[in-house]
Amino acid sequence: MLRLLSWIADDQGRFLAVSQTLLFGFAALIVAGTASRRLGAALSTWRGKLLFMAFALLVIVGGRWPTFFVRDPLNQDEAQALAQAITALHNPIPWLEFDGNTCGPLNTYVLTLPALFGQHLTFLSTRIITILLEFGATVALYFCAELTFDSGVARIAVAAPVAFFTLCVTDDLMHYTGAHLSIFLGMLTLLCICVAYRRRFRGASMFWVGLVAGMMPFAKLQSVPLAGATVAVALVSLATTPDLDLSVRLRGAARLLIGLLTAPAILLGAATLGGSIYDFYVSYILSSLAYILWEYRPITFVTATPGFGPFFDGLVALCALAALLLVTRWRRITPAARNAYVAALIVLGGAIWTIFAPKRGSISYLPFGVMPASVAGAAAVGLIATWFGAAGDARLRRTALAVAFVVLCLGTNAAFTRPPNPHLDALDDYLNGPPDPVTAMVQHYITPGQRLAVWGWRPQYVVESDTLLGTRDSITAYQFGPSLNPYLDYFRQRYITDFERNKPAGFLDSGPDSFDFSGKGQFGHEIFPQLDALIRRDYHLVASVNFFRLYLRNDLASLEPQSVSSTRRLPL
Repeated sequence: MLRLLSWIADDQGRFLAVSQTLLFGFAALIVAGTASRRLGAALSTWRGKLLFMAFALLVIVGGRWPTFFVRDPLNQDEAQALAQAITALHNPIPWLEFDGNTCGPLNTYVLTLPALFGQHLTFLSTRIITILLEFGATVALYFCAELTFDSGVARIAVAAPVAFFTLCVTDDLMHYTGAHLSIFLGMLTLLCICVAYRRRFRGASMFWVGLVAGMMPFAKLQSVPLAGATVAVALVSLATTPDLDLSVRLRGAARLLIGLLTAPAILLGAATLGGSIYDFYVSYILSSLAYILWEYRPITFVTATPGFGPFFDGLVALCALAALLLVTRWRRITPAARNAYVAALIVLGGAIWTIFAPKRGSISYLPFGVMPASVAGAAAVGLIATWFGAAGDARLRRTALAVAFVVLCLGTNAAFTRPPNPHLDALDDYLNGPPDPVTAMVQHYITPGQRLAVWGWRPQYVVESDTLLGTRDSITAYQFGPSLNPYLDYFRQRYITDFERNKPAGFLDSGPDSFDFSGKGQFGHEIFPQLDALIRRDYHLVASVNFFRLYLRNDLASLEPQSVSSTRRLPL
């Protein structure tokens, strides 16, 4: 397998040819499945659906696999989550051994899944999980569209996310963020709503809606508006579905509420028993609220961002066309199509609110909009397909719709003018490149499994040295100064408390590299007097690389340093 991938990666044209063939083959299958009654029937069977979705996964992997082998984090948020996951295997109590700041513990736990199969947690495993979450959200979209409309509309609908996930080359849109798990859970919530509607809200269906939606704020606190939008859709559906007994509506609402409270009760119960409930309140709630700025970003943050703006604008334009059709041809649109369209707009509104809620212009927030925009696009496609009705030329019109939508999705994601992939050299570097000098320095002195505290914004060295977090903070932005958070005294005191309790074997100062972008070598741990005194008392400097300084605990001074080894990698 590696030999084949190396052959593909040796030439940019070869990579694009393979990836483009898969993508355009998938697009052709969507159109052919609409045009051909026989192929459409075959793809509508369970075997056909399985093969169709397997093809979709192959297309996404075919365009994204070079990122699997990028040795450095695509974004430090990715390294932060992974460092926390490695530590969570040692102690899973949230906010006690790890604190993801505005990302909740579920965002960390999902990255530990490879450990169930005896595999190491690495950047490679994290990027595979990222794609699996994107693919899982796409599968949920497919079944939502199928339950609401039909399998033909469902196949057309998934063209949008498959094209986006395949063709995206912006690191800040591809790396594992707090948005990925939240979006997967949001799409799973919508699927649960569709199933509950089909079952006329009987049984435990609404409990599952609440359970999944209640997990979203504990994946990323920022996703609360999106979670609220999905819950609003569930409640409106429950309240407006005709011919339901009042008892069914009341029981459905009660089960939804119980489901919403289940995940928070479990996580906060664990935090209470572990003694970290106060840290949850200050760090996850109060400091997250303080993180919000005063002024909203302009709308161009979404509509004009390269790699995302054209995709979003294209689907919104399609929704506007569907809205015009809905107004002018109201009677020819079925109630189910109308309701699905309105629900999709509610979800899209929740996603836009989620993106703008922190009032910060971070590109890593934009993945929150990918699947909700795709949901809106799917609802628009379903509404237009419903308008075609059962007339004799309905199949021809649907085929034209499929062609138009696929071309829209490919065009807005630059499929026809595809730029070079920036990470094709990552595989060769992964296999043959020398270890990072800072990683080599840490591995020389610190044994895997020991604790390493890092001052700065470089949790990647905890990951690459296979160590545990020395404190619950994988980054020290909140200890650095009040500009990022007003709870400076709380975070600094907590850092010292963790440090004295855990007694990490090593301390890596990357502060100048993390915080001093002028390169003047300022802003190391010395700006934190209490920490500086602790380091002077219990640690000694053993090595340095550029601005990075490694300190070893004094009682480990007599131990032989570890032999230098390359970063541990996950075999294929």
